[in-house]
Amino acid sequence: MAEREQLGNTKDADIERSTEDIRQDIDREKENITQTVEQIGERIEEKLDWREYVKDSPYWTIGAAAGLGFLASRMFITRTTPMERIAASIAEEVRGSLVGLRAGAAGPGLIKVALQVIATKAAASLIKKAISTTVASGGAGPRPQTGQDSTIIQKLDASKNN
Repeated sequence: MAEREQLGNTKDADIERSTEDIRQDIDREKENITQTVEQIGERIEEKLDWREYVKDSPYWTIGAAAGLGFLASRMFITRTTPMERIAASIAEEVRGSLVGLRAGAAGPGLIKVALQVIATKAAASLIKKAISTTVASGGAGPRPQTGQDSTIIQKLDASKNN
């Protein structure tokens, strides 16, 4: 019976010892996992650090920055429409004519120059109004008449009579 008690005690000791070994193994594995996670974190930080890339390849970095800057600038450029270009060129011509008129305004023809300026402004506003009307109507300007009173029909009739 003493042997049985001794066997029972050794089984209990083995069980207790094995649980203690298991706890020690778990603690060791926790430390290993913690070290591994820290190493992975350091590697990730190294890979994501842009300063290292700049140090390693500065020419590629400058090229990439220039390319991205070019693409960004192309996204924000506004394009002028053909009607805006026409209006701008007309405005430039009017300004040019006004500069010449202002130079002659110092002499006795001041009234003449003033009338020319008024006429030029009126012409520019008429052109601007015609352009805005054309744009508002979707680019469709006035169409030629093809009825009885049109000049096209009269010219055709005149050519047939000759």
